[in-house]
Amino acid sequence: DSVPVGPLIEDNIAQNCIGISNVASSVNGNSNGFSSFGYFEKGNSNFPFEDGIVLSTGNAGSGGNIQNSDILNEGNLSWGTDNDLENVLGISGTLNATSISFNYLSISDQLRFDYIFASEEYFSNFPCDDSDVFAILIRRANTTDPFTNIALVPETPLPISVNTVHDEIFGFCGASNDQFFDGYNLGDTNFNGRTTVLSAITTIEPYVDYEIKFVIADRNDQNYDSAVFIELQSFSASVDLGDDFSTCASDVTLDASINNPSASYSWFFNDTEI
Repeated sequence: DSVPVGPLIEDNIAQNCIGISNVASSVNGNSNGFSSFGYFEKGNSNFPFEDGIVLSTGNAGSGGNIQNSDILNEGNLSWGTDNDLENVLGISGTLNATSISFNYLSISDQLRFDYIFASEEYFSNFPCDDSDVFAILIRRANTTDPFTNIALVPETPLPISVNTVHDEIFGFCGASNDQFFDGYNLGDTNFNGRTTVLSAITTIEPYVDYEIKFVIADRNDQNYDSAVFIELQSFSASVDLGDDFSTCASDVTLDASINNPSASYSWFFNDTEI
């Protein structure tokens, strides 16, 4: 659904001990007469996320709703880019960018966004070349500190793009981090390929305002759109206790600290406070 950028972010993220302010979108598909961001729900599909926020390098509504086997190929050269994206990633030649920025304040010391990157560039030899890219940029608000990109291929410094996550393209190039490529034409979006669920996680200071920017862009030309789907349920001041495990030990230590001296803690077993 097409939703104004303020309510899109404020209504979906400002919850669970999180404060949101200064929501803006300096570049998006409005220059081409359509909305390139919005709210999505999985409906009756098998999409991994129940609902969330989508940003696209084309018309966001074209990514789903009605099955479309044509190449998603919207936007033109008048739709520009986001300079912060190019500066942080050290790249050029991007256009048809959609960026949403906002200030973020949390009681927790952990920031997490779960997302899926999808694209129409997952065919032919396109993954072997410079390709569409997504970033989550963060810095302390109201400063001139440089942004840091936290949307990375796991265990690497690589940004998220078709070029950095794909299967082997026989006759053209080898696979790149293919363990994070989920497959082609999965049927619950109109994009011809996508990643698995990825997570952007970083440590922040409780009660400190941060500026965050979601930004996605085409690269080198305006053709073959891409999108990122960000899970609504990951927008929370939650604590990661690590992987599930079983033990026969008489006791075990779980670290739930959010490094906030004002926090209090309650522990539950089977929904009963212990």
